[in-house]
Amino acid sequence: MTRDLRCLADTKFDVIVVGAGFYGVTAAWDAAQRGLSVAIIDKDDFGAATSFNNLKTLHGGLRSLATMNFKQMRLFIRERRALARIVPHLVRPLPFVVATTRHPLRSSLAWRLLLATNDVISRDRNLGLVDPGTHLPRSQIISREELLRLNPVVSPKGVTGGAIWYDYQMLSTDRVTLSFLLSAVDAGAAAANYVQANRFLRINGRVAGVKAEDRLTGEIFDIRAKVVVNAAGPWAASLLADLPQAAQGAPPPRLSRAMNVVTRKLVNDHACGGVVGGRYLFIVPWRDVSMLGTSHDAHDGSPDQLKVSRWDLEAFLKDAREAFPHAGLAAGDVRLVHRGLLPMVSGEGSRVNLLRESQVVDHSRHGLPGLVSVFGVRYTTARHTACATVDTVFRTLGYATPPPCRTAETPLLGGSMAHVDNFLKAVLLRDVGDIGPDTLRRIASTYGTGYDRVLQMARDAPALGRPLGRSCDVLGAEILYAARQEMALKLGDAVIRRTEAGAAGHPGTDALEMAAAIMAKAHGWDEWRMRNEVAEVEAFYHLPRD
Repeated sequence: MTRDLRCLADTKFDVIVVGAGFYGVTAAWDAAQRGLSVAIIDKDDFGAATSFNNLKTLHGGLRSLATMNFKQMRLFIRERRALARIVPHLVRPLPFVVATTRHPLRSSLAWRLLLATNDVISRDRNLGLVDPGTHLPRSQIISREELLRLNPVVSPKGVTGGAIWYDYQMLSTDRVTLSFLLSAVDAGAAAANYVQANRFLRINGRVAGVKAEDRLTGEIFDIRAKVVVNAAGPWAASLLADLPQAAQGAPPPRLSRAMNVVTRKLVNDHACGGVVGGRYLFIVPWRDVSMLGTSHDAHDGSPDQLKVSRWDLEAFLKDAREAFPHAGLAAGDVRLVHRGLLPMVSGEGSRVNLLRESQVVDHSRHGLPGLVSVFGVRYTTARHTACATVDTVFRTLGYATPPPCRTAETPLLGGSMAHVDNFLKAVLLRDVGDIGPDTLRRIASTYGTGYDRVLQMARDAPALGRPLGRSCDVLGAEILYAARQEMALKLGDAVIRRTEAGAAGHPGTDALEMAAAIMAKAHGWDEWRMRNEVAEVEAFYHLPRD
């Protein structure tokens, strides 16, 4: 990817997408694949806000089944399957296990009926997935002894047995987000991070682009487009604030803060559920750590005022200790706090009512053509919402019948493989010098069929084939690749989101300094800029203390 702001300023696009979180990048990929000229910008790095905050799971709608919302559940099943088809190297089946008790709604009988219905409704969950490694098994009811073996972090008191079902885990949500973006760029889209849309341009009663600002230089310029897609996530409603009230539609009135935390490894192969206050929390195994989530609290203030206090973290950990009394969870186990903002309908404190389904708003129906807004809720269903968004864009452009959407079947860059395990076996047969099999497997899993472009940088400069630090096995070549090929402009872009170096916690001071030196050479940073970039990343890992 090339960050070409002159191209953005000099081109009139069919559509500009404001916001490069997961909803934005899926919309950009769909629009570019259907032949539209596309620009996509974000005021921060790609996927750096709410899209970064999740439990790395793709759900099949079991909660929708509990509320008898079969239509929504079928949507989750289709979209979960679509993502397994188009990014097979980045998803794997993950078993979830919860205890059954004598509580009527959590009894063995209740769970047996729920899971049996789930298996019937999701009977086509593996349809069209040629890779058996992506197939989801049937759910099952297990004994009390087996439950306590697989989910040892819950209290055994009152446990009668257990229930297991399967969803997907994403090896890296950041790479999934980036895969959509890279695919859009490969199809002709122009992308730029750290470009903020300050307001909409309006000509003759319609939206005709955005007034943009390069946040790295302060330069102000216009980006013109026939249609603007407002996919700015938590900032989507505030971006509409300068418009006439009637033209804004009805954006969700408030925001909820969602929080997940990365801890030391607490569980092994199963995502373990526990109950607190009548709701489930989950500890999810991920890489060599665990993720705990999710908490929701009403957010007051602007999206830019999002923060997590020490009190917020302690309150969450208190709930986690109640749900998982045998996890031995202490504040010192927390490596990283994830937080993001989701659209909320109503609520106070920790009792919130999230927007249940994503919304696509065609502002031409409110007297302002040329503008489409997206208010997204679920990671799993973003591709489907993007399809509806681009259909609306085509109708805004005057198409009676939009061209068909093909994103549910078209592999993203890196995902064109029939069998992931066979692909990885073939990769491991290669002679790649001093790069060990574990590192080679990780690189191939991360970059898919494009992995050799990273290895080529290590071959060109053997020093880049070494790990960044004593406790970080990410190679220097991966950092350089992020800087040169994936628009990593800041140290955090490369360390936290493009690579696995710091996504699960601090990678070590030695790794940060080595990565900064590589980025400095790639981008021409001086010593002051290097120190500043390292300090910025260090601040990212500071746990809340107030």
